[in-house]
Amino acid sequence: MGTAGIAFRLWIWAAALRVLKHVVPLPTLVRMMHAAPTRVGPRATDALERYLHASGRFPRRPPGNCLERSLGVYRLLGQAGVSPQLLVGMRRLPSQPIEGHVWVRAGGRPIGETAESLNEFQLTAMFDEHGRRSDPASPTGDRGLRPA
Repeated sequence: MGTAGIAFRLWIWAAALRVLKHVVPLPTLVRMMHAAPTRVGPRATDALERYLHASGRFPRRPPGNCLERSLGVYRLLGQAGVSPQLLVGMRRLPSQPIEGHVWVRAGGRPIGETAESLNEFQLTAMFDEHGRRSDPASPTGDRGLRPA
């Protein structure tokens, strides 16, 4: 999958999710975005990583909203047979409001983010590659993040 294909798919999903996220609960959104493998794409993770780190103007940069972007990445990686996990976390910094964040992990590492940027987040929800919610405190849960 090339950059143009990744950009097109992520931006189409982001446009739909921009509306849906206000009327559909997160677990339902995740199940909607779950995708069974349709092709084997061992390079899918690398191509997505490059795109997620891109900058510039639309459509060369990824969608800015973490929920919309992460749900799209979750779907693309699922289609590529990579077994992604969707993670939701919260953090509170001194004199700052609580901040939520959503990201994707595949192969034990975050996709398009650094592990260091996620260290302050307390994991509140995790969805497996089948769209099922799993326990973030379980042994297969997130490493380096504190369950809430």
